[in-house]
Amino acid sequence: MRVNEKVLKGLNHQLTNRVAALEAVTQLFEPGETTDEQLVQTMAREVERISTLMRLYRMLPAEPTALPEPIRVQDIVPSVLELHTYHADLKGVACVLGEASDPEPICVRPSALLRSLLVLLESAAGHAYRTGSGLPIVLAYHGTPSAVTISIEAPAPNAEGLFAGSGSVIDAVRSALAHAGGNVHAARDSREGVPLISYRLVLPTLGEIRRKGTGEQRDA
Repeated sequence: MRVNEKVLKGLNHQLTNRVAALEAVTQLFEPGETTDEQLVQTMAREVERISTLMRLYRMLPAEPTALPEPIRVQDIVPSVLELHTYHADLKGVACVLGEASDPEPICVRPSALLRSLLVLLESAAGHAYRTGSGLPIVLAYHGTPSAVTISIEAPAPNAEGLFAGSGSVIDAVRSALAHAGGNVHAARDSREGVPLISYRLVLPTLGEIRRKGTGEQRDA
């Protein structure tokens, strides 16, 4: 809920700016006069920006209890990265896409996956922000025939512990994705002397779910 609040605050700010810009452009049009091509292009850009904001609005408050459906991680990740750029406090923490293959579809509630990835991303961004290092978060994903793995890695303060028990971010994400057989792990690490925190989310592929279902039917 806190992540939603911060992202919505950023979206609200940008939507207000875009509507104000569109109103300013429309005031430049004089009735009965030929429309300037540059004004038309400016208005078209503002309309496109508003359309983008409205698309993100529709994604963020989507009902988390919707039925699971086959989706591709590579279709969800761009929206997660885009939503991060609107977080009121953490949008300045850069997030780059690392390894990005073309994994098989998974079966999950799309809004639950989007929310879970956004929560993990903002948790990582909070760690990165507190270091003051300016180093980016790295989000990556890859797949095998049986599972898709999504990882988020960020710099972290040296003395900060890792809480992954009941009531933690890890526990919440694990619960949100239990319907899809998902699991999430957290670890402290270092690379080239830089302390890191990493989250790893693993979800079975649709093919693996079907294979298991067929095997259980045969056993029965």
